[in-house]
Amino acid sequence: MILRPVSIALIAMQCLSITQVYAATPTAKPHSKVVQRHASHPRVRKAIRPSPSSAWPPKGFTSVGTAFARVPTGSELVGILSATSDGAAKITSCAIDPKSPTTPAHSCAAVLVGATERCTWWKVTARVTGVDPTNPAARIGLGDIAVMQPGAAAKTIQTIFLVSPVPLQAGVRFIAMHALCGNGPSSDPVPGTTFAPIAIATPTPSPSNS
Repeated sequence: MILRPVSIALIAMQCLSITQVYAATPTAKPHSKVVQRHASHPRVRKAIRPSPSSAWPPKGFTSVGTAFARVPTGSELVGILSATSDGAAKITSCAIDPKSPTTPAHSCAAVLVGATERCTWWKVTARVTGVDPTNPAARIGLGDIAVMQPGAAAKTIQTIFLVSPVPLQAGVRFIAMHALCGNGPSSDPVPGTTFAPIAIATPTPSPSNS
Protein backbone atom coordinates (compact mmCIF):
# COMPACT_ATOMS: atom_id res chain seq x y z
CA MET A 1 0.00 0.00 0.00
CA ILE A 2 1.27 3.46 -0.80
CA LEU A 3 1.35 5.35 2.45
CA ARG A 4 1.20 9.12 2.24
CA PRO A 5 2.22 10.60 5.57
CA VAL A 6 -0.35 13.10 6.78
CA SER A 7 0.88 15.78 9.08
CA ILE A 8 -1.24 15.54 12.19
CA ALA A 9 -0.76 17.91 15.05
CA LEU A 10 -2.18 17.43 18.50
CA ILE A 11 -3.15 20.83 19.86
CA ALA A 12 -2.79 20.86 23.63
CA MET A 13 -4.33 24.01 25.06
CA GLN A 14 -4.82 24.68 28.73
CA CYS A 15 -7.89 26.87 29.29
CA LEU A 16 -7.47 29.08 32.32
CA SER A 17 -10.39 31.16 33.58
CA ILE A 18 -9.90 34.64 34.96
CA THR A 19 -11.47 34.84 38.43
CA GLN A 20 -12.67 38.21 39.67
CA VAL A 21 -12.69 38.63 43.47
CA TYR A 22 -14.61 41.50 45.00
CA ALA A 23 -13.77 42.74 48.55
CA ALA A 24 -16.52 44.81 50.18
CA THR A 25 -16.09 47.08 53.26
CA PRO A 26 -18.85 48.30 55.60
CA THR A 27 -18.04 51.93 54.80
CA ALA A 28 -19.42 53.87 51.92
CA LYS A 29 -16.13 53.91 50.20
CA PRO A 30 -16.22 52.73 46.62
CA HIS A 31 -15.60 49.05 46.12
CA SER A 32 -12.08 48.20 45.31
CA LYS A 33 -11.88 45.57 42.63
CA VAL A 34 -9.09 43.08 42.82
CA VAL A 35 -8.49 41.15 39.66
CA GLN A 36 -6.50 37.99 39.81
CA ARG A 37 -4.90 37.45 36.47
CA HIS A 38 -3.54 34.25 35.05
CA ALA A 39 -1.21 34.22 32.13
CA SER A 40 -2.61 32.13 29.30
CA HIS A 41 -0.21 29.62 27.84
CA PRO A 42 0.37 29.60 24.11
CA ARG A 43 -0.82 26.63 22.12
CA VAL A 44 1.63 23.80 22.07
CA ARG A 45 1.74 21.68 18.95
CA LYS A 46 3.06 18.17 19.35
CA ALA A 47 3.56 16.43 16.06
CA ILE A 48 2.54 12.77 15.93
CA ARG A 49 4.84 10.70 13.84
CA PRO A 50 3.07 8.73 11.12
CA SER A 51 3.18 4.94 11.30
CA PRO A 52 6.19 3.55 9.47
CA SER A 53 5.45 2.19 6.02
CA SER A 54 5.50 -1.55 5.46
CA ALA A 55 8.81 -2.94 4.30
CA TRP A 56 8.88 -3.76 0.62
CA PRO A 57 9.50 -6.22 -0.84
CA PRO A 58 7.78 -8.24 1.89
CA LYS A 59 9.95 -10.76 3.73
CA GLY A 60 9.33 -14.47 3.39
CA PHE A 61 7.35 -14.17 0.15
CA THR A 62 8.01 -16.05 -3.06
CA SER A 63 8.31 -13.62 -5.97
CA VAL A 64 7.88 -13.89 -9.71
CA GLY A 65 8.69 -10.56 -11.30
CA THR A 66 6.82 -7.90 -9.35
CA ALA A 67 4.25 -10.30 -7.81
CA PHE A 68 4.68 -11.82 -4.35
CA ALA A 69 2.83 -14.63 -2.55
CA ARG A 70 3.06 -16.58 0.69
CA VAL A 71 0.92 -18.99 2.68
CA PRO A 72 0.05 -17.44 6.08
CA THR A 73 0.76 -19.19 9.34
CA GLY A 74 -2.09 -20.26 11.60
CA SER A 75 -1.56 -17.35 14.01
CA GLU A 76 -1.41 -14.87 11.13
CA LEU A 77 -4.69 -16.20 9.75
CA VAL A 78 -6.39 -15.78 13.12
CA GLY A 79 -5.21 -12.17 13.24
CA ILE A 80 -6.41 -11.52 9.69
CA LEU A 81 -9.87 -12.87 10.45
CA SER A 82 -10.18 -10.90 13.68
CA ALA A 83 -9.21 -7.68 11.89
CA THR A 84 -11.66 -8.20 9.02
CA SER A 85 -15.33 -7.61 9.77
CA ASP A 86 -16.54 -9.98 7.07
CA GLY A 87 -13.56 -12.31 7.15
CA ALA A 88 -15.34 -15.05 9.07
CA ALA A 89 -18.25 -15.01 6.64
CA LYS A 90 -15.94 -15.80 3.73
CA ILE A 91 -14.83 -19.10 5.21
CA THR A 92 -17.84 -19.99 7.30
CA SER A 93 -18.07 -23.31 5.47
CA CYS A 94 -14.43 -24.20 6.18
CA ALA A 95 -15.11 -25.40 9.71
CA ILE A 96 -17.80 -27.44 11.41
CA ASP A 97 -20.44 -25.20 12.93
CA PRO A 98 -21.04 -26.24 16.55
CA LYS A 99 -24.63 -25.03 16.24
CA SER A 100 -25.17 -27.20 13.18
CA PRO A 101 -22.72 -30.13 13.39
CA THR A 102 -24.48 -32.04 10.62
CA THR A 103 -23.81 -29.28 8.07
CA PRO A 104 -20.88 -30.40 5.89
CA ALA A 105 -17.67 -28.39 6.04
CA HIS A 106 -15.24 -27.92 3.17
CA SER A 107 -11.48 -28.05 2.74
CA CYS A 108 -10.01 -24.57 2.39
CA ALA A 109 -6.70 -22.75 2.08
CA ALA A 110 -5.46 -19.16 2.16
CA VAL A 111 -2.65 -17.22 0.50
CA LEU A 112 -1.20 -13.74 0.99
CA VAL A 113 -0.50 -11.83 -2.22
CA GLY A 114 0.88 -8.44 -3.16
CA ALA A 115 2.59 -6.69 -6.06
CA THR A 116 4.87 -3.75 -6.67
CA GLU A 117 2.39 -2.37 -9.19
CA ARG A 118 -1.38 -2.07 -8.91
CA CYS A 119 -3.32 -5.24 -9.74
CA THR A 120 -6.78 -5.04 -11.29
CA TRP A 121 -7.43 -8.63 -10.25
CA TRP A 122 -5.72 -11.67 -8.80
CA LYS A 123 -6.05 -15.28 -9.95
CA VAL A 124 -4.92 -17.99 -7.56
CA THR A 125 -4.85 -21.61 -8.72
CA ALA A 126 -4.01 -24.81 -6.86
CA ARG A 127 -4.52 -28.55 -7.00
CA VAL A 128 -6.37 -30.20 -4.15
CA THR A 129 -4.98 -33.61 -3.22
CA GLY A 130 -5.94 -36.29 -0.76
CA VAL A 131 -5.00 -39.72 0.50
CA ASP A 132 -5.48 -42.56 -1.94
CA PRO A 133 -8.24 -44.74 -0.46
CA THR A 134 -6.71 -47.84 -2.05
CA ASN A 135 -3.19 -47.04 -0.84
CA PRO A 136 -2.88 -44.82 2.27
CA ALA A 137 0.80 -44.27 1.53
CA ALA A 138 0.01 -42.60 -1.81
CA ARG A 139 -1.75 -39.38 -2.76
CA ILE A 140 -4.23 -38.61 -5.52
CA GLY A 141 -5.54 -35.44 -7.13
CA LEU A 142 -9.06 -34.49 -6.13
CA GLY A 143 -9.51 -31.39 -8.27
CA ASP A 144 -8.14 -28.09 -9.55
CA ILE A 145 -9.39 -24.85 -8.03
CA ALA A 146 -9.12 -21.30 -9.42
CA VAL A 147 -10.13 -18.21 -7.44
CA MET A 148 -10.58 -14.74 -8.94
CA GLN A 149 -10.34 -11.80 -6.56
CA PRO A 150 -10.38 -8.02 -7.11
CA GLY A 151 -6.95 -6.43 -6.85
CA ALA A 152 -5.76 -3.47 -4.85
CA ALA A 153 -3.26 -0.64 -4.89
CA ALA A 154 0.43 -1.29 -5.30
CA LYS A 155 2.28 -2.81 -2.33
CA THR A 156 -0.97 -3.92 -0.71
CA ILE A 157 -0.98 -7.35 0.93
CA GLN A 158 -4.30 -9.15 0.37
CA THR A 159 -5.60 -12.42 1.77
CA ILE A 160 -7.29 -14.71 -0.75
CA PHE A 161 -9.27 -17.71 0.49
CA LEU A 162 -9.62 -20.86 -1.57
CA VAL A 163 -12.86 -22.60 -0.60
CA SER A 164 -13.17 -25.98 -2.32
CA PRO A 165 -16.18 -28.31 -2.44
CA VAL A 166 -14.00 -31.15 -1.14
CA PRO A 167 -15.34 -32.30 2.24
CA LEU A 168 -13.23 -31.32 5.23
CA GLN A 169 -11.11 -34.35 6.11
CA ALA A 170 -7.65 -35.29 7.28
CA GLY A 171 -4.95 -35.50 4.66
CA VAL A 172 -6.26 -32.89 2.21
CA ARG A 173 -3.57 -30.57 0.85
CA PHE A 174 -3.41 -27.66 -1.60
CA ILE A 175 -0.33 -28.00 -3.80
CA ALA A 176 1.13 -26.34 -6.92
CA MET A 177 -0.31 -22.98 -5.86
CA HIS A 178 0.17 -20.09 -8.29
CA ALA A 179 -0.84 -16.42 -7.98
CA LEU A 180 -1.25 -14.15 -11.00
CA CYS A 181 -1.56 -10.37 -10.82
CA GLY A 182 -3.62 -9.10 -13.74
CA ASN A 183 -4.02 -5.64 -15.19
CA GLY A 184 -7.02 -4.75 -17.31
CA PRO A 185 -10.23 -6.69 -18.03
CA SER A 186 -10.48 -10.35 -17.05
CA SER A 187 -12.02 -13.11 -19.15
CA ASP A 188 -13.23 -14.77 -15.93
CA PRO A 189 -15.83 -13.39 -13.52
CA VAL A 190 -14.36 -11.36 -10.66
CA PRO A 191 -14.88 -12.40 -7.92
CA GLY A 192 -15.45 -16.06 -8.66
CA THR A 193 -14.37 -19.62 -7.94
CA THR A 194 -14.21 -22.61 -10.28
CA PHE A 195 -13.42 -26.20 -9.35
CA ALA A 196 -12.69 -29.01 -11.80
CA PRO A 197 -12.84 -32.40 -10.08
CA ILE A 198 -10.40 -35.10 -11.11
CA ALA A 199 -11.97 -38.47 -11.81
CA ILE A 200 -10.61 -41.15 -9.55
CA ALA A 201 -9.63 -44.20 -11.54
CA THR A 202 -11.10 -47.40 -10.18
CA PRO A 203 -9.15 -50.58 -10.75
CA THR A 204 -10.67 -52.91 -13.26
CA PRO A 205 -11.09 -56.42 -11.85
CA SER A 206 -9.11 -59.00 -13.73
CA PRO A 207 -11.11 -61.78 -15.28
CA SER A 208 -11.12 -64.93 -13.25
CA ASN A 209 -9.73 -68.08 -14.75
CA SER A 210 -12.28 -70.87 -14.67
